[in-house]
Amino acid sequence: MTDAENSLAEIISKVLLLDRNELTDDLKRGDYESWDSMAHLILISEIENEFGIFFEDDEVVDIWTVADIRELLSKKISS
Repeated sequence: MTDAENSLAEIISKVLLLDRNELTDDLKRGDYESWDSMAHLILISEIENEFGIFFEDDEVVDIWTVADIRELLSKKISS
């Protein structure tokens, strides 16, 4: 796992109150009780701060799974 992947996993685990081994790409907002609208905004904010990036409003709304976060983050940090 890269440093970026480790940082992301740490953020997601901390915000969603998950153990890291519970974290899977198919974990979905709405299916997991602690991933409510407030946690979603905190998650986005923490990722933006950690990686020095900015998510547009339409990108934030389109994030539904951990895989979505990974994919979008990958695009942001590689451009």
